[in-house]
Amino acid sequence: GAGSIEVLGGINRPSRWPELSAGRLQAALRVCRTWAEETVVDVSSAFDADDEATYDLTGPRRHAATSAALSEADEIVAIASADPLGISRFLRDHAELRRLTAPTPIRVVVNRLRPGPLGLDARGQIRRTLDRFAGITDVTFLPFDQRAADAALLHARPMTDVTPRSSFVAAVRGVAQGRSPATVTTPS
Repeated sequence: GAGSIEVLGGINRPSRWPELSAGRLQAALRVCRTWAEETVVDVSSAFDADDEATYDLTGPRRHAATSAALSEADEIVAIASADPLGISRFLRDHAELRRLTAPTPIRVVVNRLRPGPLGLDARGQIRRTLDRFAGITDVTFLPFDQRAADAALLHARPMTDVTPRSSFVAAVRGVAQGRSPATVTTPS
């Protein structure tokens, strides 16, 4: 509600992934850098490096676009779901993400935090687990706010317009404002 946003959509069907090569995405991102101050790329959680071990060295790679976007990033915001399965998957993928993108800074955000699936101290349990198994100590949490999400869907409007006082909206604002220019690398 406070400004405008321009959206460049991706492929319209998953079966079209061979058309979205790493080179094409990198070219699109270079153009985006010339006309937008900030570019946010939402990528698949899958970025298997195992694609590179296939027998067909010249064929398209299933996760080439995701890998290209990650390699071009000045900063990565990695989102984990605040439930046992989500944290388990995140831990498995975080090591590969770190390997593929080092030294790009990675901010870890845990979404949909609520006591239900993890008990009373969900935040503490997640912090301890991420620290123990991945050495992640800096974590931001986004609360689960079903009422605000439902209201936004019902009205087909952003949550900031429909429920500006939502705890989720406040937490997302904090994530957006918490970005430190000193920790973000500049493109070459």
